Amino acid sequence: MILAYLAFGILHTISPTDSRIVYVGRFDLSDGAGPTCEWSASEVRLRVHGASVVASIESDNPARWEIVLDGKDVGPLTLKKGKDQYTIDLGQIRDHDLSLVRREEAFMGVTRIEGFDVPGGSLLRARPKSRHIEVIGDSITCGYGNEGKDQNEHFKPETENAYMSYASIAARELNADVTIIAWSGRKMWPNDTTPEIYDWILPTKPAAAFDFKGPAPAAIVINLATNDFGRGAPDEMGWTVAYEAFIRRLWSHYPKAQIYMATGSMMYGDGLATVKRYLQKISADLSDPRVHQIDFDVQKAENGYGSDWHPSVKTDGIMGRQLGETIKRDLHW
Repeated sequence: MILAYLAFGILHTISPTDSRIVYVGRFDLSDGAGPTCEWSASEVRLRVHGASVVASIESDNPARWEIVLDGKDVGPLTLKKGKDQYTIDLGQIRDHDLSLVRREEAFMGVTRIEGFDVPGGSLLRARPKSRHIEVIGDSITCGYGNEGKDQNEHFKPETENAYMSYASIAARELNADVTIIAWSGRKMWPNDTTPEIYDWILPTKPAAAFDFKGPAPAAIVINLATNDFGRGAPDEMGWTVAYEAFIRRLWSHYPKAQIYMATGSMMYGDGLATVKRYLQKISADLSDPRVHQIDFDVQKAENGYGSDWHPSVKTDGIMGRQLGETIKRDLHW
């Protein structure tokens, strides 16, 4: 249904909850003010006939969303703090596929989609992908500083690009939609964990829990160990029991999901050897064909480094292709 409503002087002709719009990832619809998100790589997908789209968006902070037009990354849409309208040039008047993908992670705050216009054109029906994966992790999965100039540059929000993280690249390799549940500095156990915020739609506003009624991921990747082992190995029993419990929790929501326990690409030496041994123990304990291990190579200097020694976009590409090829082989996609 096409709606028109006026909010703070901004006119929208297309409701943000129009059924022809596809939202990928976790969006809160509970307050009726418009689909709201925080997680990395949250995506709004439209198909339109026209030469431009006007998006009405409210953002907690200045933020960047990647514009993907007809399958090509055309750069960031920079949002101002507060409510505003943003015109996106589509080129020729014809059918276009347009996606807006959140580049930055959850601590940058909420973004709310308030409506759209297609001047002189029309909204068509966008489609979700038939395949879905989920990737759970920390800063590496967020794409922290992957567009930084080198390892000596400290993190800035504008150098974080979840669209170019290995998780998003793998999804494109698979022609799949991706949900990223990740936050920099988080661990598996015992504190500051990603599992403790896993259930929330908006992790900085834990009022509404996700209902797990969306598309079920066929593969779930867990890439949590870098922060856990950064200052020495955690207690083996405590860590492995927590990891196994989290896998069982994921299966309670998605019983058919293949689980990939990942290492890399910032770990090396004794720490890496230890986490691989812990993961092998988990595999043996669970003894389930749905559990797999994937070891990303240690990042290499010749591929560059992102901010604070994080993976560069080039390293993300290597990781993403490896993950995509692995899932494609295992799931016969």
